[in-house]
Amino acid sequence: MEQQSDYPILKNEWDLHNYLDELYAKARMAKERGEKPKFKGLLEIISSPITIQTAVHNIKSNRGAETPGSDDTTIRDFLEKPFGEVIHAVQEGLKNYQPIPIRRVHIPKPGKQETRPLGIPSIFDRVIQECIRLVIEPILEAQFFNHSYGFRPYRDAHMALERITNIVHQTGYHWVIEGDISKFFDTISHTKLIKQLWHLGIRDRRILMLIKQMLKTGIMNEVKVNPEGTQQGGIISPLLANAYLNTFDEYIANAWENKKTRHQYAFANGRLRALRNQGTLKPAYLVRYCDDWVIITNTKKNAERWKNHIQQKLKDQLKLKLSEEKTKLTCVKKSPISFLGFTYKVVPSGKARKGYVTKTHPHPERLKCKVAEIRKEVKKIYKQPDRELIFQQILKVNAMTRGIINYYQAATHVYLDLCKHAWGIFPIASRVIKKLGGGMVPANQVSNLQDIHQQYTKKIAAIQDGNRLIGITSLSFCKWQQIKLKNRKETPYTVEGRELYLKRTGKKTTLPRQDEILSSHLLSKIHNKGSPPYNFEYFLNRGYTFNRDKGKCRICGEYLSETNVEFHHIQTKLTLDMVNRVPNLVSVCTTCHDLIHSNCNISNLPKSKSRKLTRMREKLT
Repeated sequence: MEQQSDYPILKNEWDLHNYLDELYAKARMAKERGEKPKFKGLLEIISSPITIQTAVHNIKSNRGAETPGSDDTTIRDFLEKPFGEVIHAVQEGLKNYQPIPIRRVHIPKPGKQETRPLGIPSIFDRVIQECIRLVIEPILEAQFFNHSYGFRPYRDAHMALERITNIVHQTGYHWVIEGDISKFFDTISHTKLIKQLWHLGIRDRRILMLIKQMLKTGIMNEVKVNPEGTQQGGIISPLLANAYLNTFDEYIANAWENKKTRHQYAFANGRLRALRNQGTLKPAYLVRYCDDWVIITNTKKNAERWKNHIQQKLKDQLKLKLSEEKTKLTCVKKSPISFLGFTYKVVPSGKARKGYVTKTHPHPERLKCKVAEIRKEVKKIYKQPDRELIFQQILKVNAMTRGIINYYQAATHVYLDLCKHAWGIFPIASRVIKKLGGGMVPANQVSNLQDIHQQYTKKIAAIQDGNRLIGITSLSFCKWQQIKLKNRKETPYTVEGRELYLKRTGKKTTLPRQDEILSSHLLSKIHNKGSPPYNFEYFLNRGYTFNRDKGKCRICGEYLSETNVEFHHIQTKLTLDMVNRVPNLVSVCTTCHDLIHSNCNISNLPKSKSRKLTRMREKLT
């Protein structure tokens, strides 16, 4: 059944948004019917100016946007080029793609002496990868295994940990296979990956060839062509890794969890009994986070059987090798497993329904390394050359501390474990702040992180900043947080899924930029040769300016329309890297825009309007 052979013309970001929802819905429907989805005509969507614009914005929002690739360019180089030039360059690149060799760096693995190689593509290649990822992700997401949690939208490590807890308590199974695939990213077969993408419905051969070119990208000063593996650090790599392991997921799930039974059962317990009575089946529940995974089963014998089956399956079908040394069989009643930076064990409890309760900790070695980094950064506070940099360094330390707390708050023993390390940081922070003229004050009296600090009276090191107190937060300001199981309906590609995400997190998804109004405005500015520097960043930021101003003129308050809108530069003499940023842009109607740039008398206008116009005129000079 072919879901997509022709393609729509995207006029705006809403069109792209709706098209991606449609791809997801069609792929999901095909999967539920037991059919293979088939999507063609994808390159035309990928090379649309709207897709390219969205891709550049996504990369710009990423922390690594200013990290140069092997050609030394950053996202800033892209943003300062003319709009038409960027669109044309990406469209031509998609037609005849020749990736630039990646720059390889090595980063330390948490809590280990080993390093992990990261490949950093050029900014141009990142844009190409993001364009492709945007369009193929909803197709793949609709078909992925429900209990793979790594590098997928609206999923995280906490959900994976909660899934393990749920299975152990529901089934009473305590034997766990801690899986480790040896050099996973480095040994992915390009041929098998392309076949898997075809199997999952990516039937546009042009896209498959583009992905093949990406996979073969060389490494600067090392190899010209990469024969196998996918680069860690590439934007599209996590999605491709999940697609590659989807065969593995299906094999495990179809053997037990998704195994078809002769009869339909209203409750899961009835279905589970039917599966157990089939005799030859061995229970298995897979929880995967990219290449980290565990399988929960009922006995050591079955754990050994599953390990042998998986070892053969990975070798025969995926050309992957299970690490004998790192793959372990563990009874979580007796010993903890290590998974995603946590240790997990169950301990006896007379009050518990199954007689056991979960006991989770931050992994001691990983936590120790992270705390050591915080101690180093605290010591740097005293070495800062001026007051402003001192406060910036305190903010950096606080961000690192809250990052550790936010990640490990899913551990049942997070408070006890972090308190031990908090006492190691406390005297260092106190000593540093006292040297700078600060002191110890109750946390609820400082001005920063008030939503956290207002709950605590414990004293922390703080320093005066004018009439404000800036404190160094504590690792002990934490508490265990119960994580909810993943709701499979929560996805960025349905209205219901986005509402569920908002309800769970309180975070709204990014609004698509405004539509036809901006499309017409874009054309008028592209053809206006005598205009100020209307570069790519300007066109990218108009939509966010429009959304911020709620579609109204900032001077008179009237609603803006397709033929009555301008995006005014508040200060025109700023440098090119600053002039087109959102804080320097305002949405105005054409009449008010003309008044800003004219010298005509505005004293007869309403006071509010004339005051705003005067302020805008003053900022121009």
